Amino acid sequence: MAPTIAVIGATGKQVPGICWGGRRPGKRVQPCRNGGGLARSIRLYANINSDDKAWRDPNGPTEFDLGKAIVNAAIAAGVQDFVYSGGPPCTEMTDGKVSMKAMDMKYRVEQYARQTGQFRTIVIVNPAWYFENFLVQEVAPVFGGFPYCPDSEGFLTFRVPHWGGDNKVPFLNITEDYGDIVHGIFLEPTRWNGRVIHGASDLIGFHELIATFEEVTGKPSRFEPILPNWEAFDTHGIPELEDVKLMFGFTQNTGGRYFSEEPSEINTATELKKIVAHALGRPEEKRQLQTAKSFFSSNFQ
Repeated sequence: MAPTIAVIGATGKQVPGICWGGRRPGKRVQPCRNGGGLARSIRLYANINSDDKAWRDPNGPTEFDLGKAIVNAAIAAGVQDFVYSGGPPCTEMTDGKVSMKAMDMKYRVEQYARQTGQFRTIVIVNPAWYFENFLVQEVAPVFGGFPYCPDSEGFLTFRVPHWGGDNKVPFLNITEDYGDIVHGIFLEPTRWNGRVIHGASDLIGFHELIATFEEVTGKPSRFEPILPNWEAFDTHGIPELEDVKLMFGFTQNTGGRYFSEEPSEINTATELKKIVAHALGRPEEKRQLQTAKSFFSSNFQ
């Protein structure tokens, strides 16, 4: 019988892909509201919502506190294989120039889990920028209006700072690809043990991204970089956008590196996607990661 995988952290975007993406016909997804599910599992996927308002209370618990509690509970339950939705050591990688709390907290949880020495395997998946964020119409004006609100000249304008390095930005189709990446790891956890997996579907520059949207939809679109650097990005007082601003500060200071000290790549995610697709008997056209073009074609035509 296939081992049970427990999933912690249903924050809306990640978990549906995890629960349904690699599910074999006839296999059940069962929600649990207590520790019973974890006690019956030897494999665990965990994600913590960094945008939870609870973390803004200076006197309250931190994201690390919750992550540590999850790790301890998993150890007590006998979990052997742990896959965690993590983040890079932002402060460390920028020599203290940029401190992105969400990333640093996730990295602390990762390090704590590794230091326990209690898991057979630990694999970290660092998710890229979600393509699905372009489906949230309310935030489009913050980024210049793209892809919903034309500017005064009739263009759908995407306005953000440059990424940094070669300006190739990692994007992830959280709906179609993320679950397969994680399930590919669980099919061979010892093979991927100790790795930080780049959770990305496509690497594409902002100019090319917007040109692709225009090609697919026929709508006049353009990218206008915010200059001179990331500090010029206006968050309009929205707390969640502070991390977006700091993300650009992070990548501009790391030469475009987002996941780790290594340059961003999609070869590993491509292989994991194919492993799962083969295991599930999917047709060839369903074995590829989703590109910007396929995402825009599916959602904006």
